[in-house]
Amino acid sequence: MFKKLIGNKTFYKMLFVVALPIMIQQGISSFVNLLDNLMVGRVGTEEMAGVAIVNQLLFVYNLCIFGCLAGPGIFSSQFHGAKDDEGVRSCFRYKLIITTVVVAIVFTLLLLFQEPLIRLFLHNVGEDVGDIEIAFHYSKEYLRIMFIGLFPFAVTQIYSTTLREAKDTFVPMVSSIIAILTNLVLNYILIFGHLGFEPLGVKGAAIATVVSRFVEMGILLIYTHTHTHKYPFIKGIYRSWNLPFSLSKKITAKGLPLFFNELLWSTGMTVLFKIYS
Repeated sequence: MFKKLIGNKTFYKMLFVVALPIMIQQGISSFVNLLDNLMVGRVGTEEMAGVAIVNQLLFVYNLCIFGCLAGPGIFSSQFHGAKDDEGVRSCFRYKLIITTVVVAIVFTLLLLFQEPLIRLFLHNVGEDVGDIEIAFHYSKEYLRIMFIGLFPFAVTQIYSTTLREAKDTFVPMVSSIIAILTNLVLNYILIFGHLGFEPLGVKGAAIATVVSRFVEMGILLIYTHTHTHKYPFIKGIYRSWNLPFSLSKKITAKGLPLFFNELLWSTGMTVLFKIYS
C-alpha cells in the first residue's frame, strides 16, 4: 500500500531528473543579486548597503514575474501533454503580454518613486548622516543601470518556464550557470578593476549583472528558436498575437491568486527588511 501511494523507482528517477535542474536554476537565479552584495561588500559598507536596498526592491519584482507566469504555466503544461502546440503558443503569448504589463508598471514606479523607496531603508542613528547620503547615492547609481536588466530577466523567465513545461529543464539550468559565471567574472574585473579595467565599484556590479541577464536571455532565445523540432510551439510564435478570450479568462482566474500570493509574500519580506534597517 505504501509503495503504491508514494511511487516506484521509475517515478522517483523521473522526479529527480525534472526537479533537480529546476532547483539548481532557481537557486542560481536568486544567487545573482546576492553575489553583487557579497562582492560589493568588499569595497565598502555604504556600497553594500546601497546595493542591498535596490536588490530588496528588485526581489519584489522578481517574485511578481514568477507569480504572473505561474497561471499560464499550468495551462501550458496541460497543452504540451495533449500535444496542442497552438495552446502552448497562446499561453506563451499570454506570458509575453502579462510580463510586459508588469515590467512597465515596475519600471514606472521605480523611476518615479525611487528616492522615497530607497530612503525607506535609510535611517539616521547618531551622527552617521553622511554615511546615509553616501549609501543613498550608491543605491541610485546601482538602480540606474539595473533598470536595463528588468526586460531580459522577464524574457528569460518566459522562455525558461515554457521549456520546463515542455519537459526540458536542462537547457534553462545551463543558461543560468553560464549567467552566474559571467556575472562572477565581470564582477571581479569591473568592481575591483582587474585586467587593465578601471575599478567601477557599484556601477561595475550593476553592469556585470545586466550583462549576465542578457547572456542568459540570449542563450535561451538562440537555443529555442534553432531547435524548433524539439519545440514546435515556437514556430510562428511572433507572427500573430491571437489569444482566445475564453482561454485568457481561465488563465487570469487561475493566475491572479498565484500572482497576489507572490506579491504579498515578497512585499511582506521587504517590509520586514525595512523594519530591521
